Amino acid sequence: SGIAGMKSHSTSTIIGRREDGRTRRYVHLSTGNYNEKTARVYTDVGYFTANDDFARDISDVFNVITGYSQPARWKRVISSPNDLREYFFELIDREIEFQRQYRTGFIFAKMNSLEDAKIIDKLYEASKAGVKIQLIVRGICVLVPGLPGLSENIFVKSIVGQFLEHSRIYFFNNNSDPRVFLSSADWMRRNFDRRIELLFEIHKEDQKDQLRAILDNCWKDNQKSRVLLPQRSYAFLKAVDEKFNVQEFFTRQYSS
Repeated sequence: SGIAGMKSHSTSTIIGRREDGRTRRYVHLSTGNYNEKTARVYTDVGYFTANDDFARDISDVFNVITGYSQPARWKRVISSPNDLREYFFELIDREIEFQRQYRTGFIFAKMNSLEDAKIIDKLYEASKAGVKIQLIVRGICVLVPGLPGLSENIFVKSIVGQFLEHSRIYFFNNNSDPRVFLSSADWMRRNFDRRIELLFEIHKEDQKDQLRAILDNCWKDNQKSRVLLPQRSYAFLKAVDEKFNVQEFFTRQYSS
């Protein structure tokens, strides 16, 4: 039943509650795991909604996993192993086109690992077209940034601190009308081809601003960050007068 041989890596919950004589469904989606141990040391982002489209989509996802229906493209979520890589291609291609027309191409993404060859080739294509790309990749990164004529518009940082950076956030400038996504998936072949993963878009402006602030503050970090060089080695950022540790910043912000 379900999708044979596929590991369910996405994290989702649907709750039905009787309200005013009808059942209302609530959905929680996360970039991380439902694990009480890792929750203490992993940084992740969760999304809680009562949106009916999300509820219908996640109900269908559960039916696919349990074998009651075949996977399809849903209204609010994009899934692997069917559509996810192709959907990212569409988003990157749009940034390439916006760069050619308006010089506004920009991609900002945060993930655990990056090693999918097809995505890397697409990012190289975007870089050669002039799209600026900022990547926060904590672990494995097969992409090589800063190579003239290939990846000179790509910049990669890794943050390794007290907590394990685990959230997956994907930002596409979309000609200054940003589209922001959360996902359970890294840009890895296994996430695209051998796992059931979910990507979903955030539409409310205040929530999009909050996610952009997370990315910007992570990029600002100069205490626990290392920069990936064209030589495929990492270097710590040079000392600056104003020290900024992003994990300490968010710990203070959300504990106050």
